[in-house]
Amino acid sequence: MSATSLVVNRHTSFQFKTSFAPCTIMQISRYDLDVLPRELMDIISRAPNFFLGAPIVIDLEKVNTLGEIDFVRLKAILVAQNLVPMGVRNGSPEQLEAAASQGLPALSIGKLSADTPKKKIEKSATRLVTSPIRSGMQVYAKEGDLVVTAPVSAGAELLSDGHIHVYGPLRGRAMAGVQGNRNARIFCRTLEAELISIAGYYLTKEDMQPMPESHGMIQVYLDDKQLRIETIS
Repeated sequence: MSATSLVVNRHTSFQFKTSFAPCTIMQISRYDLDVLPRELMDIISRAPNFFLGAPIVIDLEKVNTLGEIDFVRLKAILVAQNLVPMGVRNGSPEQLEAAASQGLPALSIGKLSADTPKKKIEKSATRLVTSPIRSGMQVYAKEGDLVVTAPVSAGAELLSDGHIHVYGPLRGRAMAGVQGNRNARIFCRTLEAELISIAGYYLTKEDMQPMPESHGMIQVYLDDKQLRIETIS
């Protein structure tokens, strides 16, 4: 394995996570509504089309011991950035009650036990696709890996509960471990994707630095809640 790699560090007060369900998870890691608008603008500006009108579920797991949260202001901040707050999850009973009073119901979307992905992958089957995947097409490998031996066009979407292997150019979106498997990886020869994601943690094209030419493969994996991109000699 070569030393070429990319790690994107985010020190923001929140983190967006993709979900196989039609919602984006916004995990609040530090409750600071004064800096949140600026941080949102910075991240959304990297992929405005991806976030425009996106339904958002607010994850309170890391701040559920703080007590009171100003959900009126939090909603206003999200709406001002053209996001659509749908509800909350993983808050304390008091937080969930306060959120519900402001039109943010408690949701359990995207929450799986740690053992679920492992059990699914152990009994999985690989899905093989040999024809080009064109813009607007979506291919999902349920409970298994996805292997694509043809090009993937911009605007196409690959989803897999396990790994994703692409032996043609990888454009569009590629989301591995969509049911929460953090050990899933993405492998490809040419990385030109609009978005890559593993277990909900993602990078957009604007976040990814150009990779040097390689006669081998490129792999994407999750390392302590950060996506790492490396070439494989």
